[in-house]
Amino acid sequence: MRNIEKVGAVGVGTIGIGWVTFFALKGMPVNVYDKDPSILSNVISRVKGNLQFFAKQGHLSQGDYEKALENILVTDNLKRAMENVDFVQESIYEDYDAKKSLYCTLDQLLKEDVIIASSSSGLLMTEIQKAVKDYPQRCVIGHPINPVYLVPLVEIVPGKQTSAKTIASLKAFYENLDKVPVVLKKEVPGYLENRLTAALWREAIDLVINGVATVEDVDKTIWAGPGLRYALMGPHLIYHLGGGEGGIEYFIHHLEDAFKQWWEDMNTWTAFPDGAAKKLQEGVVDSMNSKTYQELVAWRDKKLLELLQICDIKKEYVKEIPTVESD
Repeated sequence: MRNIEKVGAVGVGTIGIGWVTFFALKGMPVNVYDKDPSILSNVISRVKGNLQFFAKQGHLSQGDYEKALENILVTDNLKRAMENVDFVQESIYEDYDAKKSLYCTLDQLLKEDVIIASSSSGLLMTEIQKAVKDYPQRCVIGHPINPVYLVPLVEIVPGKQTSAKTIASLKAFYENLDKVPVVLKKEVPGYLENRLTAALWREAIDLVINGVATVEDVDKTIWAGPGLRYALMGPHLIYHLGGGEGGIEYFIHHLEDAFKQWWEDMNTWTAFPDGAAKKLQEGVVDSMNSKTYQELVAWRDKKLLELLQICDIKKEYVKEIPTVESD
């Protein structure tokens, strides 16, 4: 695959504008396209807002701020947006028909070695590739986590026709930009992050609607408890350490009856219960302490930046742990 120097961003909703901000911050020229004129007209102002956050936190000089903005070309012409780009990050809405139509068009506009990565939250690339006649091997999922310009994780999910070369090239590209890519060995709806968080959220919703606890206390239970550990470790390492010297094997044998009882008591519904949306909305609003959406986003981004600086989570956690010398 070619050396990636210029990026094309198609679709600039919440995730798309995050990618544009991210690429611009990394010093990459990025051509931006969206078929909705109202969305396209606000691209620069929205990116400015994100960049100003970094400037206020002391992480972006005035010169770098201006350079980042200069890297962005906004156009309502898809063909022009795709001119001379070496990589495309697609972030249009979650719909197979819409993505298939776009990918069919992009396949005709781009040279065969230009990777097209979808920011889809759960659709399967194998299905999208059915609309790509010439070069389906360069199409792949590159699913980020919001806010894209701060959270390092990105999931690489190949379709059946995605080439090994595409996967390796995309992984290297994201790593060079300080992302933390994970590559799925098997295609599943929702990938890793959304499946894991959806499982947790289902139980959180169930606890609220069954009157076990309030929205605020359920959320508090996560951020003041396991959330602290999740910032450093995944569930397997957490439970491995929970097993003491015996590790995760001892942990499972010691608590398997307890987990069996907990899992048996948990609901496994696959559609939101009636009235759940309204009850959760009321609970979240009550817990916001009259803060506006914009105020909460600013607070979230500031705290995430502080966490990233403290944890340096771009490193592999085990490799960075110092060896303790015995006396």
